[in-house]
Amino acid sequence: MGYRDNEYGKLRKVLLCKPTYFEWEPINELAKRNLAQSKFDRKVALEEHEELADALRSAGVEVYYIEPSEPHHYMVYARDFAKNLDDGVYLGRFRMPVRMGEENHYERYLKAQGFPVIGQVNCGSLEGGDICFIDPHNIAVGVGARSSLEGVASMREFLKPQGINVFPVDFEYRFLHLDALFVIVGERTALICKEALEDKFIKMLEERKFELIDVSPDDAMELRCNVLSLGDGKVLSYKQNVEVNKKLRALGFEVLEPSLKMFVSGGGAPRCLTFPLERDAV
Repeated sequence: MGYRDNEYGKLRKVLLCKPTYFEWEPINELAKRNLAQSKFDRKVALEEHEELADALRSAGVEVYYIEPSEPHHYMVYARDFAKNLDDGVYLGRFRMPVRMGEENHYERYLKAQGFPVIGQVNCGSLEGGDICFIDPHNIAVGVGARSSLEGVASMREFLKPQGINVFPVDFEYRFLHLDALFVIVGERTALICKEALEDKFIKMLEERKFELIDVSPDDAMELRCNVLSLGDGKVLSYKQNVEVNKKLRALGFEVLEPSLKMFVSGGGAPRCLTFPLERDAV
């Protein structure tokens, strides 16, 4: 099979969860604001989610679906229960009560489908939206609203025998996950909100010759960084992400842009909604 140790190899298989029971919950800044200002529409959410799946299929990605769990309104954000490593899935653990237990549903599904589960964080909290391979030997984990230093330490101990370094990246809680501030879209190319991240992290990326596309804190709060690399020069963004889509196209990327208003308003965008099951090596 191959699960891979990168964020931008050609995406072959992806796991989604339909928004059957999705509704906005006041567990992040975007959702809190939109609960006060807007109205959630499940019919639109279902249509947008199908548009997301169609965009993935158009890029040659095989789409898998897990059965939604009625109590877990945010299970649609499939990214966060785990991180897929080169030899299988490493399960995280949620911090917020509304999301606790999702890991168990996903674990049962993966095992039933024949995808290996290789371990789980044994203390603290750890969520997939905070975890990013910088290269095959270095994984950055955001420590903000959801993942804790204890969770980072647990993952570090698990991966130490494989020669993989796991290091924390601090940021303000209001940004929720690291992938609201930093997402790799291609070989040494990333969207980033420099103003909201530590200087030492930015310096490390610059030393590795990354081309960094800077996004303002206001735009990062609107999830403008939260896109998904499909490989082969393609990026899955969303219709409302106009300026970032222009920047990506100017760099030569082909940008797919389904409408995802209901999901962005709830606090998650393309990367949040997708769990890569298989990528090519790079």
